[in-house]
Amino acid sequence: MLSTVTHRNIERFLYNILMNENMELDENIEIKKALEEFEVKSSAEQEQKTPSDKKTSDVPKMVELVMKWSGVKEERQAEYILLGFVVITIAVSLYLFFGGNSSNIINYTDLPPIN
Repeated sequence: MLSTVTHRNIERFLYNILMNENMELDENIEIKKALEEFEVKSSAEQEQKTPSDKKTSDVPKMVELVMKWSGVKEERQAEYILLGFVVITIAVSLYLFFGGNSSNIINYTDLPPIN
């Protein structure tokens, strides 16, 4: 980060020293033509980068995925599906942590001695 900042400062310093302030850019035909070409290309690239059919929505991505995968049409229904998934996931986790089958516990006092 520091080297980038230093590099930028050096570039600005050199630009300010080496740039002739009396240079008339409007009179130079080649520079004028190059600037016009650049403006045309940059405006075309800008139009390509921003698709016009992309809707800007406030719907969270997870809700959009649930709506897409489940076929639900309304945002509220997709939110309820996600809430149900969270509740089921928490219930299964609690069962596995606290209520699992305790008969699998080995009592080491009942094991035969090793010879």
